[in-house]
Amino acid sequence: FSISSGGLRFNFNNLITYSKEMQEILCKCQEPMKKELMDGVADFAQEVFDFDRDFEENGPMVEGLEAREASDRVLLFQARFDELWRKYEVYSSGEKLFALQVNEYPILIERKKQFNLLQKLYGLYLVVNKAIDGYFELAWQDVDIEEIMAELVDFQNRCRKLPRGMKDWPAFIELKKKIDDFNEACPLLEMMANKSMKDRHWQRLEKLLGCPFEVDNDEFTLKNVMEAPLLKFKDDVEDICLSALKERDIEAKLKQVILDWGGVQLQFANFKTRGELLLKGQETQEINGLIEESLMVMNSLAANRYNAPFKKEIQLWVWRLGTTGEILESWLIVQNLWVYLEAVFVGGDIAKELPGEAKRFASIDKSWMRIMMRARMVLNVIEVCVGDEMMGQLLPHLQEQLETCQKSLTGYLEQKRLIFPRFFFVSDPALLEILGQASDSHTIQAHLLNVFENVNKVDFDEKEYDRINAFSSKEKEKIPLEREVMCLGGVETWLGNLLREVKASLGTVISNAWAFMHEPEFNLLEMMAKYPAQVGLLGLQMYWTRDAEFALVNWKYDKTLMRKTNESFLILLNTLIDQTTLDLSKWERVKYETL
Repeated sequence: FSISSGGLRFNFNNLITYSKEMQEILCKCQEPMKKELMDGVADFAQEVFDFDRDFEENGPMVEGLEAREASDRVLLFQARFDELWRKYEVYSSGEKLFALQVNEYPILIERKKQFNLLQKLYGLYLVVNKAIDGYFELAWQDVDIEEIMAELVDFQNRCRKLPRGMKDWPAFIELKKKIDDFNEACPLLEMMANKSMKDRHWQRLEKLLGCPFEVDNDEFTLKNVMEAPLLKFKDDVEDICLSALKERDIEAKLKQVILDWGGVQLQFANFKTRGELLLKGQETQEINGLIEESLMVMNSLAANRYNAPFKKEIQLWVWRLGTTGEILESWLIVQNLWVYLEAVFVGGDIAKELPGEAKRFASIDKSWMRIMMRARMVLNVIEVCVGDEMMGQLLPHLQEQLETCQKSLTGYLEQKRLIFPRFFFVSDPALLEILGQASDSHTIQAHLLNVFENVNKVDFDEKEYDRINAFSSKEKEKIPLEREVMCLGGVETWLGNLLREVKASLGTVISNAWAFMHEPEFNLLEMMAKYPAQVGLLGLQMYWTRDAEFALVNWKYDKTLMRKTNESFLILLNTLIDQTTLDLSKWERVKYETL
């Protein structure tokens, strides 16, 4: 828009007129306002003086004043000071406006600095009190000690940052003590809040501190705990809490051992066609190894001084594990004896000769069947061994009975060996097999080499089942018996008869070989073919001895006799060497190379 030059001048003249009128009005008001300002300044100076005196006499820095009372006074005097400071700023502005000398109030500036410090101290004091009072109201179950400790560390840091001059003030001392005391109690509270604390530990604390601890009550707070003289009995409280931690570890290890053994089962093996009547040896030995490891753990727990709440259970498991180990060892011993004697007394000929022991073993066998049936039903090794007294009582009895049977059996075997001494060179199991199958004379074939040097087989008569008419060596060289042997009576008896006939028959063969050597047309190879290799070797030795002895005796009568004898021996040697170059059977080659 546009304004004409005439209108602009008119408006400017009006503004000048208005400003002159306002100046006249202000000149008329200046003196009254100035007087009012000066009267106000005078009154303000008195207020400052009165405030300063009141602050000195009744302020928060009065000596001996409690920290909480001082805190309240800080709030009260702070409000009055804020009002004075507002007036100070108003009056100072008025004095500048009227170009008067601005009054200074050094004491007011000093108090402002003091209030700044007091605000820092008592502000922190109030925050700390509010926080700690808030802690006290926390339900014990909701207490988070780590969070509280972190907040206390922050309070301590803020406390350290306060000016050095305030550190002698009662509020600072009380503040620091409150933080330090609560901080000192925090480790105890942390231990007491641990989940390892059980009713028994709280009962011990109640007895020690003389305060009830209803920790399961929802209304039980941290305040109830802090009211107890924790710091006074700090060491004892720590010991109780430490025992709770140790007991928790003991309980965990004990439970783990119990849990582990809840899953350990016996392993069974079949015995002949009678079913699962044997413990597996290797698996059972592994269980014994586990028992030793668990016993080491349990013994360490038994020696721990914090084991009181679990002592009976620890002792029980030490006994259960130790007894189980002993029973398993005894069980394997009884099992070995039972297996050994079962082959003797069940279905064998020995049972007929030892009817009393056979009857005893039959009773043992029934008990063994009952033990193994129960073990297969229960399976768990601990329950089987110590679930009741059966195993602990029955196994020693069975072992005693089996040892009695074994002793009688040993005496029986001794009698057989005295009758046929070559049985002394035969192991008990092999001898038991021989005696157990004695009713069938043909079963002796598998054991002949155990009782004879080289009798590998005997020939039975085709018509009479128990008549022996010849015997053969491992090299399949057969010699007929001069007198046939009947397998009648005990095996030890007819084996003795067989031994005598074998010796007699072999002696006859050797005599025949000796006679053959004296025939005028003696032929070495014919003797080797006609007689067994051992007899041939013996005949060759007798031939050499005879001719060598004759030459030594008669050489003085015939000077060429020694040479002729040596030549004849060389002929024999060359004949044998020539035989080894031929295509021979395995046994023939061994025979001629030996000769």
